[in-house]
Amino acid sequence: MNERKKLSPLLGGCAAIAVLALLLVIYNFTRPVPMAGTKNITIDVVYDNGMKEHYQVTTEAHFLLEAINSIPGLEVEGTQSEEFGLMVTVINGKEADYQKDHAYWSLLLEGEPCSYGVSQQPIKDGEHYSFQYTPADSGNKKP
Repeated sequence: MNERKKLSPLLGGCAAIAVLALLLVIYNFTRPVPMAGTKNITIDVVYDNGMKEHYQVTTEAHFLLEAINSIPGLEVEGTQSEEFGLMVTVINGKEADYQKDHAYWSLLLEGEPCSYGVSQQPIKDGEHYSFQYTPADSGNKKP
């Protein structure tokens, strides 16, 4: 019985290490992988009033935020965290801060929600991105 008590923490530690190793392998297979070379991408900004601005950029950037920072006239601001990167709250002076107005900027790739935030979203040639001003109740409208 006493021997089991001694093995229990050892087995638990081994199990924890095995889980961490598995998570590391999964991350390496699923992490965002940028495309090297020159890319042409388009970015639309759709405001709360339906007005749309269209930007095109040719870039060597690997991630979307890098490409955005090279576009004259497209100003993106927000809060930065080490874990998630930039959380966009202001585009070209228009704020969409969930804490303040229950709205947010949706980031879409080819009309579908992006898998990553603007700082971690890898870009590829020919892609079309959209920032859509989205009121929090937009998915909960009653018929």
